[in-house]
Amino acid sequence: MKNQEIDHYPLGIFSWFGYVLPFQERIRLIKEAGFASTSIWWEDEDKPWPMKKESMPQLVRDMGILVENIHVPFNESGALWSEQKSVRTNIIESHLTWLNACADHQIPTMVMHLTEQGNHPAPNRSGLESMLELVKVAEGLGVKIAIENTLRSDNVPYILERIDSEYLGFCYDSSHYNLTDKLDFYLLDRYGGRLVSTHLSDNDGLKDRHWLPGQGIIDWTKVANHFPTSYRGCLTLEAYATKEEREDSPQNFLEKAYQSAVRIRDIITEEAK
Repeated sequence: MKNQEIDHYPLGIFSWFGYVLPFQERIRLIKEAGFASTSIWWEDEDKPWPMKKESMPQLVRDMGILVENIHVPFNESGALWSEQKSVRTNIIESHLTWLNACADHQIPTMVMHLTEQGNHPAPNRSGLESMLELVKVAEGLGVKIAIENTLRSDNVPYILERIDSEYLGFCYDSSHYNLTDKLDFYLLDRYGGRLVSTHLSDNDGLKDRHWLPGQGIIDWTKVANHFPTSYRGCLTLEAYATKEEREDSPQNFLEKAYQSAVRIRDIITEEAK
């Protein structure tokens, strides 16, 4: 990574950061904290302030920030790998609907899981066929798919090795990676050119805590040493306020979050020199 010029990355944070507030209020606070982008969980928000997901992208843009991507639900995502086509059909159709929603709402990227919590099927040809079907549609729509590394570390490289498309890449989740691969940064080293988005947060090595970077044990200088210089997307936090932090204001949490994102950007930029 040395001796290569690197751009400053736009900083983002997920639209849910741990405080129960109206969606509009959360986006306003994200903007006021200094973030340039956000990501949206692609489901309707229910009580106490209902909002349809289809209303969210334009509201974000009206606030003057970028909709980087949507994160789609991962319930039953393990069915993508089922050897029975009839079992795969429903989950494939759901993802096709979400890809079309990205195209309809001018959202460039769909972030998805290849497995669900507690259900980690081994990579196989059936899952590859599922993803080939999704990628073909994504290419036609001009929407990128970012497959996120989760608690099974072999399925993302399995798919990336077998599908070569500019519309398929991966979302690097630092917290998940710290739980599965520790200091082995092969995903960034081998597939860094296909990095599409980031979910940056910290943990204690025991659970997916979603702490702000710097609050856990992740060595961010080592992450930066392996971070691809080709990446020009957002550095996005997927961090939530802890119970103790929620006793303070969301403004103060977002100020801390922004400063932690700035530190990560500075470390990456410095390591790239």
